[in-house]
Amino acid sequence: MRSLHGFYRRMNRLRPVALAVILALFVTACGRHQTPEEPSGPRPLFPAPLGNAWGFIDNRGKTVVAPRFEAAQAFTEDFAAVKREGRWGYIDRNGSEVIPVRYRTAESFHNGVAIVDSGLPDHPIGVIDTSGSWVTQPIFRSLSAADGPDGLLLGQKEPAGGFGFYDRSGNLVLGPYFLAFSFSQGRARVKTGVRSGSDDWLIDASGTLLPKKPVVLDGLRISDGMIAIRQDRKLGYMDVDGNIAIEPRYDQGGAFSEGLAAVQSEGHWRFIDKTGAVTAEFPGGIAFAEPLSDGLSLVSADRDQPGRKFGYVDRNGHWAIKPAWDDAQPFHDGLAYVGNWKDGKVAYIDHQGKSIWKGRYAQQ
Repeated sequence: MRSLHGFYRRMNRLRPVALAVILALFVTACGRHQTPEEPSGPRPLFPAPLGNAWGFIDNRGKTVVAPRFEAAQAFTEDFAAVKREGRWGYIDRNGSEVIPVRYRTAESFHNGVAIVDSGLPDHPIGVIDTSGSWVTQPIFRSLSAADGPDGLLLGQKEPAGGFGFYDRSGNLVLGPYFLAFSFSQGRARVKTGVRSGSDDWLIDASGTLLPKKPVVLDGLRISDGMIAIRQDRKLGYMDVDGNIAIEPRYDQGGAFSEGLAAVQSEGHWRFIDKTGAVTAEFPGGIAFAEPLSDGLSLVSADRDQPGRKFGYVDRNGHWAIKPAWDDAQPFHDGLAYVGNWKDGKVAYIDHQGKSIWKGRYAQQ
């Protein structure tokens, strides 16, 4: 789950459909499905604005970490990035500072490491472990984690040098490429920079370009074994081997998640499975639908009206929570974060739309 700090900066302006598309792709790339039932082990914790600062609540709305931060990200691997006095560090589930607040930016932990910006000039970005020690020295201008293979990092050292995949010692393993996106399910999307013909490809772990028909890759990453493509302005899906699994025939569509993808043609949204068969029709008036998360799809409704509201549709195409919010995020760990602009109210809601926690955001 992303930091919620930026959520508030959107609350004073209309959220465009383009932003919803980006969020849909990003959430699909990074999110993991959780069932709404009570999970085993420690309860999930959620960043929440309590008064003029950020703290953390559990999935019953109880304050677990007292509010004292300028911003906060969700917990991953029992660490959460928090901001204080303009810098970022990490706390544990008890709220104790376990990695000092000293970074210009900090990302969530993944496989025992996290990407941080040291604040140094020119090449500030590197990788730390859970003790705060450098795993990869700050030698990058930009950096993002790759789900595989072998924990490669996608980064850029110099603007003219392109993007490449590096090991944790900072050695180039694959590339460089004109543009690249992180690995997922053993595949990564890259642009070679060759201007003649299509230069948009999937590569495997060895860097081999997978053969494909002359299509444009529309999705950022493989999800559920599929990636969105475009051909003659129509959207379809390709599998991990470069084969077209669903012929391009839709106007819009998101990533596959939980076995289904939300697609739109002639102004109407529906769910399809990996064979392209329609499994459910959405209610009318949907402007955009994001991929399933926790069994629900976040949608913007009232397509033809100003001031669209956000709600949630289940995998059967039925309203689970009717549109009532000016902004919202997908469900994770059984809850979703929602808000209204006019009165500055925010809340975490459950799958029935019941508010588990309510608060107000403090404008900066």
